[in-house]
Amino acid sequence: MARDLIPPPSPAGRPGSSAEAERERARELEEQRRKQKGGLWHRSSEVAATELDPADAIVAADPDAASEEARDAATTPSRADAPFRSRFGLALGALIGLAIATVAVGAAVYVGTDGNNGAPDGWSPWKPSADGGVDAAKQIATHVGRKYRLSDGNQIVGVQAGPLEVFNVPLEVALRTAPQGGNIDFINGKGLMYTLNGLGPKGSIRGGKPTEARHRLLRREALELALYTFRYVKGVDEVVALLPPKPPTQAKKGASAATSADTPTQALFFRPGDLEPQLEIPLQATIPPQTPRPETIPGSEARRIDALTLSNLFLASFQQGQDQRAFLVLDRVPN
Repeated sequence: MARDLIPPPSPAGRPGSSAEAERERARELEEQRRKQKGGLWHRSSEVAATELDPADAIVAADPDAASEEARDAATTPSRADAPFRSRFGLALGALIGLAIATVAVGAAVYVGTDGNNGAPDGWSPWKPSADGGVDAAKQIATHVGRKYRLSDGNQIVGVQAGPLEVFNVPLEVALRTAPQGGNIDFINGKGLMYTLNGLGPKGSIRGGKPTEARHRLLRREALELALYTFRYVKGVDEVVALLPPKPPTQAKKGASAATSADTPTQALFFRPGDLEPQLEIPLQATIPPQTPRPETIPGSEARRIDALTLSNLFLASFQQGQDQRAFLVLDRVPN
C-alpha cells in the first residue's frame, strides 16, 4: 500500500512538482558552463550567444514538467545575453570620438589661418612693416633685391618700386594674347611696378655674360616680388616687373654708332589669380629660403620657376595713344 502512494518518476528523471530539484539542476548546469568558459576550450561569444540559458534548457527539455519559476526565468531576457550590445557600444563610441576629432581639427585650421585671405599664419618669416601701398612695395623691393647675387657676390640688380605709372602718368596695360593672330586686352586695375635695374647701359647688368641661368634667376626674383606683393599689399590687382635688358649690341668697327641696336625690354606681368595656389601655401614651398646663384639653381626648382614665369613673360614698350593716354604694351615673346 505504501508503494502505491509514491508517484512514479517524471520523464525528466525528477519529481515533476519539485521546484527545488529544478533549481538544483540549474545550478549544476551553470557550474558546468562556468568551468567550460574558464577552461582551455572555452566558447566564443558567438557560440555562447546561441546556447540556451540553464532555465531555458530545463523548459526546452520538458515544458510540461517545468515549474512556474523556471518558466518565468526562461522568458526574462538578460543584459549579458545580448551578443551585439558590446559591439554597438564600441561603434557608437568610435563615432562620437570621430565627431570630436573633426571639430578639433576644424578649430585648429580656423585658428591657424589669416582672416583676410585664408592664407596660413607664418606665410613667410619676413613681412613689410608698412601698412601697404608703395611704402610696403619699397620695403619688399629692398628685402628681395639684396638676396639675389652673382657668382662674385655682387648684387645682381637694384630693385625700384612704385605705382604703375611713368613720369606721374598712370599706365594702362594693353596685352596682346598671342604673337600672331591674338586679341588685344585692355586691363585696368591698381598696379605696382618693379624695375630691376642692373645699372649698366639701358639698365642692363654690369659684368658677366647674359645666360639662360641668369635670366631664370631674374625671373625667380620677379616671382618672389609678386608673391610678397599680393600677400601683404592689399588691393593690388597687377604686378609688373621690368627685367634688365641685354647690353646694347656694339657697332661693328667702322660703322656708324647709330647702327647699334637695343635689346627689347622684357617684363613679367602677374595678376593674383596667376599665383593663387602659391599664395595659399607657405612661401618657402615655392621659393626656398636659400637663394641660389645663377649656376647653382637645382633642376627641380628651375622647372618650377619656368612653369610659373614663362607664360607671364612679355616684351614691354611704352606707348602714348591719340587720346594722350599712356599704355604699357605687352607683346607675347615669340617662340
